[in-house]
Amino acid sequence: MEKEDQYINSICRAIEIIELFSKLQTKQLGVSEISKKLNIHKATTFRILKTLEHVGWIMQLENSKYQLTTGILKATLGIRNTFDMKELISSEMEKLSKKYNENIILTTIVDNIGVWINMIKSTHILSEDVESGYSVPLHIGATGKVLLAFKDDEFQKNFFKKHYLEIEETLGEKKLLFDINNIKKNGFAISNSEVTDGITAIAVPIIGSNNELLYGLTISGPSNRFSCKILEEMKDDLLEISAHLKTELKIFKNI
Repeated sequence: MEKEDQYINSICRAIEIIELFSKLQTKQLGVSEISKKLNIHKATTFRILKTLEHVGWIMQLENSKYQLTTGILKATLGIRNTFDMKELISSEMEKLSKKYNENIILTTIVDNIGVWINMIKSTHILSEDVESGYSVPLHIGATGKVLLAFKDDEFQKNFFKKHYLEIEETLGEKKLLFDINNIKKNGFAISNSEVTDGITAIAVPIIGSNNELLYGLTISGPSNRFSCKILEEMKDDLLEISAHLKTELKIFKNI
């Protein structure tokens, strides 16, 4: 009993509420739902939520439900100082791998060349057989075109000039420019058999605090496993990760 008295129940319950969003993988939760899931009285749940809202960690939406805010990230500054961006990305890659069991690939541009720098392989028997360090063509495929689309105008101009023949032999300049504009507008790219026959890929950029391209993040695998429904779900997850990482970079830049 003496040991239990060392803890403040309301703080423990507040942490349980915050962690519940992650456990349920949801953005919004209502008072009744939280109360039922955690077996906490509704009145107590309401008071804790209002306290978290007061300190800026949670906000109430127009539909009366609650959502975590980016304010909570400031409380993790001590962890963030020892948890660099690549570790954050790796954590997101692990989540994608567990959910979809397809190849999850992190790429970047080094010396004007697209390069795979990290990958979590699918455990499926039928999957791409690729290794980190593989070069990425920037003029075809979702991965390469995302990297190209979010580079600056000067980079793109030089790339088109230097790789004119390769571009004309594949998509052609007009089609590539059209794809790049759409990718920049929509924030993601999807390709099917552009680089490797029978392989579908969907990719998003990871943008830095100064709106510069840092990486590309891709889910890739055999096309017969990528239904329209799965692709839509993958797209939503990738866009959410891209936006989350960009927001976090901006927040911690200003702290």
